[in-house]
Amino acid sequence: MADRERNLRHIIKELLRYLFSFMAVKAFSNLLCWYVLDHIAPRAKLNIAGKVRISPTTSFRCAENIYLGNHTHISQYCCLWAGKNSKIVLGDNLLIGPGVKIFSINHGIKSGIPMNTQSVTEEDVIVGNDVWLGANSVVVAGVTIGDGAIVAAGSIVTKDVPAHVIVGGNPARIIKERNKQE
Repeated sequence: MADRERNLRHIIKELLRYLFSFMAVKAFSNLLCWYVLDHIAPRAKLNIAGKVRISPTTSFRCAENIYLGNHTHISQYCCLWAGKNSKIVLGDNLLIGPGVKIFSINHGIKSGIPMNTQSVTEEDVIVGNDVWLGANSVVVAGVTIGDGAIVAAGSIVTKDVPAHVIVGGNPARIIKERNKQE
């Protein structure tokens, strides 16, 4: 029992030592600033048409260029990154699964220029009404997804998707059309 108490005291002492250290305070303040700037502040700039549900872990860039339709549901760990000169427009009754990424901006790929200094290209992303974007799917700049479409989990959408079809794969291709009963 004495060894157990000694071990517990040691653990508590180490916990307090590190918890109240300068390094811990700095790490917590960095985490708090990141969360506020990445997840909370952008929400005030979103263009929202009606009721939406957004997970607190959703990340936004250039939120003033993001338009959310009525009854849009955005699950956890999603990224919606618009550009300064491009927008993301999401229709009504949208389901966005966990981990979905939507980008209206892309980096250049020229050789001999560091990646972080490359020029960028921007194109709007438009997602229609009654669309389901499956978990971990990615929608890149310039894509339009038609009303009633379904994007299978893990798909990479690089080209426009017609209305009322199911697409999947990398790159996403039409799998089949949706039936009225589905």
